[in-house]
Amino acid sequence: MSWLFGAGTSVSAGLPSAYDLIWDFKRRIYCSEQGIALNRFSNLSDRGLRTQIQNYFSRNDTCPLKDSPEEYSYYFERAFPKAIDRKGYLDNLLSGMQISFGHKVIGLLMKKGHINNIFTTNFDKAFENTAVQVFQNTEDWYKTDLDSADNGLKLFQASKVPLIIKMHGDYLSEKLKNTNEELQSQDSKLRHILTTTSYTNGIGIMGYSGRDKSVMDALHSALEQDNCFPNGIFWFTRSSGEVLPSVSYFIDIAKTKGIEAFIVEIETFDSAWGELIKGFPDISPVELQSLDESYHRRKNSSIPPKGKRSPMIRLNAIPIAKFPVSARLFVCDAGNTKEITERIKKTKANILAIRKQQGIVGFGADNEFEKAFNIYGDFKFDTIELHEKYLAYDDSTIKGLLTAAIGRALVLNSALQYIKRRSKHFILPKFNNRDNPIFEDLKKELGGQIHGKVAGTNLIWLPCLEISLQHKAGIAYLLLTPGVLSSKSDNNNEKKLIAPFIKELMARWYNDKFDRILNAWLLVFFGNQNEILINAFENNSEGVNASFELKRRTAFSKSE
Repeated sequence: MSWLFGAGTSVSAGLPSAYDLIWDFKRRIYCSEQGIALNRFSNLSDRGLRTQIQNYFSRNDTCPLKDSPEEYSYYFERAFPKAIDRKGYLDNLLSGMQISFGHKVIGLLMKKGHINNIFTTNFDKAFENTAVQVFQNTEDWYKTDLDSADNGLKLFQASKVPLIIKMHGDYLSEKLKNTNEELQSQDSKLRHILTTTSYTNGIGIMGYSGRDKSVMDALHSALEQDNCFPNGIFWFTRSSGEVLPSVSYFIDIAKTKGIEAFIVEIETFDSAWGELIKGFPDISPVELQSLDESYHRRKNSSIPPKGKRSPMIRLNAIPIAKFPVSARLFVCDAGNTKEITERIKKTKANILAIRKQQGIVGFGADNEFEKAFNIYGDFKFDTIELHEKYLAYDDSTIKGLLTAAIGRALVLNSALQYIKRRSKHFILPKFNNRDNPIFEDLKKELGGQIHGKVAGTNLIWLPCLEISLQHKAGIAYLLLTPGVLSSKSDNNNEKKLIAPFIKELMARWYNDKFDRILNAWLLVFFGNQNEILINAFENNSEGVNASFELKRRTAFSKSE
């Protein structure tokens, strides 16, 4: 296998992805041309800000379409017209970057002879630094870039491995390439190496979006050769992301030529290599342990001793002593997660499920899975292992599935209901059960009632508890955040009144008040127990349930 790596592989090392860079370029251009302070648009995770910025460019017919392959080159050159400024921008990004867990795994596999050719579009020195660290010298591995393309071709022809080929050149290179015109004139000798490896090797592509025409052209040139990629094509993509049309098109063409070509969903660059290395029998337990220690060094760092003086801070997180170690894997020829969700709704199947590369993953009775998905024809039941590591990734689909499962478990056979709005998960009283005695303490803290109307509307408000899963210092937690939620409205005038009303309602929820409200919610779940075991489904059918053991005592901290 040869490997092609893009900017996404450096995200875990502290660098932004190509997608993040594009939004930073847009932000800089927009603020500059509109005379707005740059720090006012610092939070690019805010969908509203992104929409405002994108609308500015969408009104201009000369700008590339959103998410098109031309965006990166166009906006980088527009934000930094001079090559020296582009170089300075990259220098600033790359200063202080660290080698990630995934890079260390790749370094070990290079030393073992399992990875011989690495192509990268990145300007950073992550792979070179990895090689230096693993080999402890610069003689047993090789590198070529735009400044040494002739020598790189000779090294490749002489089978000098491992060989790192930097498709866009070193970020310090005088031939730094980062504009559309420059990228299209990519050095033919480096592309020739990529094409030639396709005669004998398969290729794994990771962290690369397919936005760069020159590299995609090289991959398509390889496809034109007879008997190319004999060991297959594996294009790895984040499970939370979307595959560009150019990538899907490339994979489809490869399949028409009889090549085994796959789009493989992964959580992150690091987690993918944590799984891939398990398939190599010559990696010793000592070497694996060394990698694990590097990966978990934050977790293993010493924690200061407990303090004995006030002030004491109570955290709104309770420990999860046990959570599901496996989920049901329903292997069939199904569509994406949206299609899976629609099938569950249509058939009213009592399950929770998402789509992963391996198949449909979820919880519930097996006959309910069959009811929902038997339209896909042949299928088989299996299980998939769940790791605590999934809780560390905010955009993990497995984490979302587990959050929905624990939400469902908290309300099973109770006076509570679980709902999801966009990406947030909430627990709140069922309106018809609002007078249930379990809510007495909550009523007391909220002025004697746990429902009412949003002023000036007919919308109903209820107290809620936003829930989320976290994994800190090696411990899984359920984060509980009390709040207020209102019913939805299609009336724009009513919508405008919701946020100010809720803000005013919660305005005096100071520390003591918040603490008492949190206690009231814990009383609803735990009663007089210190720990509870909850399940997402009734245990009366064959299948895989989601079981959680929760401890009542929240985390506390004291000063030293």
